[in-house]
Amino acid sequence: MLAVTSDDTHTITVMAGTQLVKTELLLNSALYFCEHEPTAVLLVQPTQNAAESFSKERLAPSIEASPALRELFETGAHNDANTITAKHGPGFSLHLVGANSPTDLASRPKRIILCDEIDKYPVSAGAEGDPLKLAEERASTYKAVGRAKFVRTCSPTVKNESRIGREYAASDQRRLYVRCPHCFEHQTLSWANMRWSKDEAGEHLPDTAAISCSICGVLWTERERIAALDELATASDHGWRQTAEFSCCGEKQTPVLWNAEGRSLCQHCEQPSPYSGHAGFCVSKLYSKRHNLADVVREFLEAQGDPELLRKWTNTALAELWEVKCGDGLNENALMQRAELYDGDSLPECIITITGFCDVQDDRLEVQLIAWGSQEEAWPFRYEVLHGDPAQPQVWLDLDMLLRERFRTVTGRPHLIDAFGIDTGGHFAAQVYEFAKQHRGRRVFACKGQGGALPIWPGHASKSNSGNPVWMLGVDSGKEAVYAKLKISPPELGERKPGYVHFPVSDQFGPAYFKMLNSERRETRKRNGQTYSVWIKVVERNEALDTFVVSIR
Repeated sequence: MLAVTSDDTHTITVMAGTQLVKTELLLNSALYFCEHEPTAVLLVQPTQNAAESFSKERLAPSIEASPALRELFETGAHNDANTITAKHGPGFSLHLVGANSPTDLASRPKRIILCDEIDKYPVSAGAEGDPLKLAEERASTYKAVGRAKFVRTCSPTVKNESRIGREYAASDQRRLYVRCPHCFEHQTLSWANMRWSKDEAGEHLPDTAAISCSICGVLWTERERIAALDELATASDHGWRQTAEFSCCGEKQTPVLWNAEGRSLCQHCEQPSPYSGHAGFCVSKLYSKRHNLADVVREFLEAQGDPELLRKWTNTALAELWEVKCGDGLNENALMQRAELYDGDSLPECIITITGFCDVQDDRLEVQLIAWGSQEEAWPFRYEVLHGDPAQPQVWLDLDMLLRERFRTVTGRPHLIDAFGIDTGGHFAAQVYEFAKQHRGRRVFACKGQGGALPIWPGHASKSNSGNPVWMLGVDSGKEAVYAKLKISPPELGERKPGYVHFPVSDQFGPAYFKMLNSERRETRKRNGQTYSVWIKVVERNEALDTFVVSIR
């Protein structure tokens, strides 16, 4: 927040975990400039809906909580131009827009540009280009005279694709140094220095989590960690030190010396390193007083065996970039050699739930059913093609009969399908919506895949153009998760292994199935200066992969 009002800083990039710093920084920045330096402010959210929600749920309560702000904003309350996403008052304007709206991004000049969740922005706003650059171009007039201010915030996503990762790398890369309460040496808090115990049975004990000093090795109690963070309030640099490499005295250097304000110093002449005016901050939950270390460890342990959860934890807890290593294909023969003796009437006793998905083609429905155990261990057991014209009722009657089937474990415990999705992306969306509507009570969902760094399953359904509920699925994240799961090595006989995918001895799971499962590769591309990933088909048929991806529970 000091950087936002610093005369020598024009850009602030904050790469942080969830529920840390970001929203408060944006709110405080927007409202500071409205009250103390009245000017034109633009606050950009990933979508227009998100902008409206931010205005109602975060901005409005903040204004209401402050008598000074209440009075300031009420001055323009009766202005006809005031709306949920456009606020005007004495000398200031505050507009909230979505990154998916090129018209709003390219509107009149703004001095202050605040961009939230920038990794969730589309690759391009229509045909206009990178929404981040498009929004910040609104301040070009002010930038020319040194009065523009840019603030970007987000949790990181994938390495080499993350906008916030790219912008943090272009900054002075400040890290937070905390003083050890035992040896008094300053250091960053990293996951490598986390320690916790196990009981005699080898079970993890998250409540014993503690930071181990990287210099003296002594464990900090939680009270000592909080006290060390509290000390930063009175430190001259507040703990923030520049860590980006710089050149001085004819040599490229990694910072090891800093002045009282946290500016890195040359190891030879001891002069401050050059500063471009771009301040970058990276902060994980290890620095949070609202998140205790035990909870961070629990999140980590729960993510074991599930690449999607581990990626989320890395991004949102550690504020670190995730490196994808799963786009190079699978060994189909090795997968077929996993074949085990089970089917829909002899599922493992440890299964918890059954999910499935239907891919709709012009002349058939392709259905995959998967049984799931704890920690995402999976047993696909049915892959069936229902032939027929999806425009006619018969094939949907066949699907209805399949969904009514009852499956059993090895001891005879019965189990129905707990959740089932159907793709609306083909030519038969109307039929899919009608089928899902008729079977809503049995948890049948109309779904549509979308690319990008999105969660596999969203928190709620969207509305289709026809007004029907549709679940927008992050299929890119799903494919990364599936390929990572399929590369987990087989367990020992009788061992349960988190995330491992079993396969049955069945004609339905023969060479054709595994060729479809191995049908896509992840490829990195660049558009309008923004690096992004796409999944491309290397063989024609990919239904086994598609139906597996969105069956993930």
